[in-house]
Amino acid sequence: MPKHFFADHEPNTSGRDFAVGDLHGCRAMLDTLLAHAAFDRQKDRLFSVGDLVDRGPDSMGCLALIGEPWFFPVLGNHDAMLLAWLMDQQGLNPGWLRYYVEPYLNPRNGGSWAQTVPHGARRNLIAELRTLPLARRAGRGGEQEFWVAHAEVFDQVSGEGLQERLHMDTPDIPDRKHYIGGFGGKGGWRDHLLWGRSLYSTARYYYALGSGTMPPEHHPGIPTTYVGHSILPPVSGPEGNSLLRMQSHVFLDGGAFHGCASGDPRYGLTLWCHTENRGWMVGGNGQIREVS
Repeated sequence: MPKHFFADHEPNTSGRDFAVGDLHGCRAMLDTLLAHAAFDRQKDRLFSVGDLVDRGPDSMGCLALIGEPWFFPVLGNHDAMLLAWLMDQQGLNPGWLRYYVEPYLNPRNGGSWAQTVPHGARRNLIAELRTLPLARRAGRGGEQEFWVAHAEVFDQVSGEGLQERLHMDTPDIPDRKHYIGGFGGKGGWRDHLLWGRSLYSTARYYYALGSGTMPPEHHPGIPTTYVGHSILPPVSGPEGNSLLRMQSHVFLDGGAFHGCASGDPRYGLTLWCHTENRGWMVGGNGQIREVS
């Protein structure tokens, strides 16, 4: 299981801060975007919403990023399933992740590649994955403060003050079990951070209805929070290139692995520069377009 739930980062006073959507093994797409954005590995920082592995062509290449001093990922549900499976294979107790072991090798989750990882490398992977927190905060209290998590950091079950309580190594958060869409059953607040789709479901309902009022972009108790998990390519806005923003969450998962597999330009990897308030998406056809 992860060693820490939360990581705090001072403001970046010398460079820029970026956030990237679910990589899912699409390392080449990331390299393309970083080159396009003139990412400076000496000054800039890249925060990842997690799901480094599975479904795409280069999971190990994405895992290698964990060792880079400019790369700051959170744990995604696929990373958590991989960690649980590896721990179980090594005879280690995965703790609260124990329910993540069995579904990992389900073909729809794309984890079969992990069986090819040499046994001698598995303990190193466990150690690296255990360093990934569930949430990160950058620039606490400043104008540029933002959060990073995989799925959602706010819901009616966790309640107000989740951010401050997460800051503790042993968060005092009531672990009330509730149904979590996509998780396949009931889970606690940790599972919700990794799997929650309540905001995504709200957005789908609104778009299907075609009328009514969407929840506001901003929530007064939550800073800008970059998340992934739910595939939502930037298609809204007057020019059809806007990211979905709801309750201070900014959704970055553009379905990179779909783009990798099919060449479909509608799906791809999204890179957002928080410092400059601009972003880009590389589609499955290799073309880069600006997003807003």
